[in-house]
Amino acid sequence: MFGRGLSAYLAVSVLLACALVVGYLIFGASGSGLQSYRLAGQEQQVRREIAELKRQQQELTVLREYLRSDEYIEGVARRVLGLVKPGETLVIVSGPEGQGQSAVEDESDRPSQPWWEALFGP
Repeated sequence: MFGRGLSAYLAVSVLLACALVVGYLIFGASGSGLQSYRLAGQEQQVRREIAELKRQQQELTVLREYLRSDEYIEGVARRVLGLVKPGETLVIVSGPEGQGQSAVEDESDRPSQPWWEALFGP
């Protein structure tokens, strides 16, 4: 009788130990799966950021090339510095005398309108 109780106790102990090991393995696997899911989400976010940064880099590269172009440099020289090419004459167009501030005040009283109407309108 003593041998039978010991073998039952041993069997229950082994089953309990196996259940603990299986529980630990399931818990560890679920933790790893959760961590893998989080890392996949972070990876997608980093990939989106990389794509956005590459797009910005491309825009800046195009802008840099334009700013280095002769067309841009000539435009700045003409508009900002007032330079002209040999043989050209610089002409500065201004409004009629006596309309200095009143013209600006009249425009501010008008309702909003498209720029071409303000430029070519009555």
